[in-house]
Amino acid sequence: MKKIVVFLAVALLFSSPRTFATTVFSDSFSDPNGALLGQSPQIGTGAWTITGASVVNPINVNNGLVVLANTGQDAYAALSSSVSTTAGGSIFVGLDLNVTAALATGDYFLHFCSTVGGTSGFYDKIWVKSSGSGFVLGSQDNSGTVTYGSTVLTLGTTYRLVTEEDFVSGALNDTFEFYVNPTDLSVAANNTAYLSTTWSGATAEASSYAEINFRQGTASAAPSETIDNLFVGSTFSDVSAVPEPSTVALAAMGGTACLVAFRRRR
Repeated sequence: MKKIVVFLAVALLFSSPRTFATTVFSDSFSDPNGALLGQSPQIGTGAWTITGASVVNPINVNNGLVVLANTGQDAYAALSSSVSTTAGGSIFVGLDLNVTAALATGDYFLHFCSTVGGTSGFYDKIWVKSSGSGFVLGSQDNSGTVTYGSTVLTLGTTYRLVTEEDFVSGALNDTFEFYVNPTDLSVAANNTAYLSTTWSGATAEASSYAEINFRQGTASAAPSETIDNLFVGSTFSDVSAVPEPSTVALAAMGGTACLVAFRRRR
């Protein structure tokens, strides 16, 4: 009987559809309502910290969502470990995004930085601009051209957005893909990319990424949005979907059962 319990517990743990083995950042913003600054992610180093010095329009958490607007405070959180941009690797970002307002000029609201606490050297910028009655998403490497997708998305609707940067040997040639509501959560290529682009700026790729940043841009250009379930990882499946609470609980129960069975055997 003890062997059966141990077997079932191990099976539960390893049958979980998601693993955090290569996840370097995760935040579901489940802390109490109020200022984002000082709140700590589930996976990461330290807490959310102000970028620069502006304290205008502080970034807040409201009912498990980060609320971003424009003209104000920016914030960063350090990854659990820096991600090297060695050729052949990739970095993925996944987030639940709900854009409530967008402007024709467009602006970016999320990016990486190559150093912790840096106020320049921003990479992998996610842009939003209005299009008709909705909006489109855009990708920018560092200072190059912003490439927008052609599919117009609906304001006030939550989308699971996954971004991918593939590190290519040489300079100024990394590639990028965006996926919106992917259906295959294991293999990126089995989904149709919302947009695909190649490095276009004159600034070379960073040697590593150390933090992820929220940005509230100018009032004349920046969108307003809420964000939840922000993940950074080295594989598509690290960030493509949010684990169900029941899955996490099941894995925890399996681990507990395994530990209990082990202790009884001793």
